[in-house]
Amino acid sequence: MKIIVCGAGEIGSNIAKQLVYEDNDVTIIDESESSLRVLNKSVDLKSVCGKTSHPEILEKAGADEADMIIAVSDSDEQNIISCELANHLFKIPLKVARIKESEYLKKDYADKLFVSGKIDVDAIISPELEVAKDIIRKLNTPGAFDSFYLGDKIARIIGISINETCPIINTPLRMLPGIFSGLEVKILSIFRKNEIIIPSGKVELYPGDDIYICIKNTDILRALRVFGIKSQENRKLIVVGAGNIGLNILKLLEKDYPDINCKIIDNDIERTKDISSQLSKQSTILCGDANDSNLLKEAGASSAEAIITVTDDDEVNIFSSLLAKDLGCKRTMAIVNNTNYRNLSKKLDLDVLINPGNITTSAILQYVRRGKVKEVHDFGNDRGEIMEIEILPTTKFADKKIEDLDMPKGVVIGGIVREKKLIFPDENTTIYVKDKLIIFSEPSSIKEIEKYSEVN
Repeated sequence: MKIIVCGAGEIGSNIAKQLVYEDNDVTIIDESESSLRVLNKSVDLKSVCGKTSHPEILEKAGADEADMIIAVSDSDEQNIISCELANHLFKIPLKVARIKESEYLKKDYADKLFVSGKIDVDAIISPELEVAKDIIRKLNTPGAFDSFYLGDKIARIIGISINETCPIINTPLRMLPGIFSGLEVKILSIFRKNEIIIPSGKVELYPGDDIYICIKNTDILRALRVFGIKSQENRKLIVVGAGNIGLNILKLLEKDYPDINCKIIDNDIERTKDISSQLSKQSTILCGDANDSNLLKEAGASSAEAIITVTDDDEVNIFSSLLAKDLGCKRTMAIVNNTNYRNLSKKLDLDVLINPGNITTSAILQYVRRGKVKEVHDFGNDRGEIMEIEILPTTKFADKKIEDLDMPKGVVIGGIVREKKLIFPDENTTIYVKDKLIIFSEPSSIKEIEKYSEVN
């Protein structure tokens, strides 16, 4: 595909890198020559310096022949205009826009604005809302560093860090069905010391491994117990950062979890005044420095089940999390953008790290994938991705046994959702039309899997 990416910030750069890796023809536009120069040193793509909302710049980027435009600059207005120009001047078939401001996303307005004949955008991505939803999913899965649904919430994917207390370490995977005693669990991938290990019967789990498993959503608590993780009820939470992500988290909590008591900390007094009118009595706002242990004590860190730190400052997120944990807070969840800090997560004893770039990239990639790809969860750092593919009559998967598929290396079919049931397949399982396939793929095999899901 010929794809134009508007904006060379963290999100735009991440998307561009992934798209180039998958052999797409990518051109990126940004006003910053230095940002483009840095990107060109590591990625083989075309770059155009200029405003993403100027027709001449889009034309220079090859808009006349583009299949898709992904507008992810820091300006909502520029992203909207870029998509409008792409539609009316260049007839680009697929248009994706990043929208940050919640005012544009209010249902009363969005349903009238972003429709055919008005602002014709095929997909709107709100990074702040996507990140907030991701955090709530992780919050509801104690002991896991990642958690999301697939197959209309029939299947649950969980990321678990294996430690010395896990009861199944040093056990060959082929022996696990007997240990699980009727509980069906499929291990999709193992990450060990920056290496991807594809599970097989001989493989054993060791302390320090990060694994992803596929289970029935109804088996979540039982599955966690098998891996030595105790369930935890969330009653008291602390949120650090009252920006758009923090506000979205609070609104989701108030809507779906009215019994949770939440304290929010922010050092901007004007911002705290602004959001106070948008929140119920369920949330208490404290103005001050989140790295002040006395303020964390006042917020109830010693008895809180979790602290969620979502400011724009990695250091504030990390240190306020560590201070709260030292005071007795049971679980830490922190946004960390810096790759170097993320690599130190286990040494820092941070429970859950949130990478906004990966979350947004995953949300956008499902619109890029050919075929009927319903969901994409990209792990970043060349760790591969998990995707959900709906089987159409003309795809190469349809009506074939798994053993007859010439699947590339580094691919695991983890589950099949069929008629509202999750099936854990073996080599003799046949894949039928309307099935939803849950697949893990190493980065090098993603392109091949995409070809399998293409409509012939």
